[in-house]
Amino acid sequence: MRDLGWAAGFVVLWSSGFVGAVLAQPADSPAGVLAWRYVATAAILATAVLITRRTAITGRELVRQSGVGLLAHVVFLGGVFGASSQGVGAGTVALVCAVQPMLVMLVGRFAWGDSLRRRQVFGAAVGLAAVALSVGGGFGSSGAGLLLPVASLLGLSGAALLERRRPPTADTLTCLCVQVVVSAAVFLAFAAATGGLALDLTPSVAGALAWLVVLSGLGGYTAFVVCLRRLGSSRTSLLLYLTPPVTTLWAWAMFSDAPGAAQWSALALAGVAVVLSWPAPARGGPAESGAADVGEVGGGRRLDGAGARR
Repeated sequence: MRDLGWAAGFVVLWSSGFVGAVLAQPADSPAGVLAWRYVATAAILATAVLITRRTAITGRELVRQSGVGLLAHVVFLGGVFGASSQGVGAGTVALVCAVQPMLVMLVGRFAWGDSLRRRQVFGAAVGLAAVALSVGGGFGSSGAGLLLPVASLLGLSGAALLERRRPPTADTLTCLCVQVVVSAAVFLAFAAATGGLALDLTPSVAGALAWLVVLSGLGGYTAFVVCLRRLGSSRTSLLLYLTPPVTTLWAWAMFSDAPGAAQWSALALAGVAVVLSWPAPARGGPAESGAADVGEVGGGRRLDGAGARR
């Protein structure tokens, strides 16, 4: 039941970031919004770590969590915001990033020997269709800008797989603090170099920053890290199928933008996709990408618990 709560919290909080991006549009400086969002989040997390006196982090873990931060925060968000500034449609970005669960499952199949059942492949395809239905017609594209959502896809996928490859030795709060501090330094340097650091801090912009720091930054990424550790990379990635339709519900609540029949259908399809694709638990080991079942694609071999390592 606790895992279900973290999964639901992750979907809701991760989706809130897209609403926050809309709220922050009056700032007219995506680089500045990202920079100050991460500076504020880093300050809060660093203070929390100092107050709670967490155990020291090893040098190796520090480097690894810095890498996770660069992938999950800088590359992922940098690609999303950069694609938007290059005129790539939000629908295109969402669709490219929606390939992430498929990519993570395939890497798990070949790198860790996870079983990949036919219903999981079908479920992943249904999830992709749900995202396409949810985002509607926003599929504008702009040349080389299309590489940016691909970078986002690879960044978030790489972070999930890096977390799986070796169990972290530090607690969640410390790891998240390292990730955010490193990302804040990168975003701050980029905003300063491009002249986007100054913000007109109106009440609406300040409210948007608070929303992004608390819900999306602290909430969304904490839930992401916890879900990676409790559910595994494949299950966590599958939950991303639910974020576009849930974002539609956020927009309905925040901006009175009522969902149409397509959006309601997308929400139902996304739920079906997650159920179909959800890997079976491993027998006698940590849960990961369907590590305990049969009928996988590619050779039809039977794997009982293979690839349950993290």
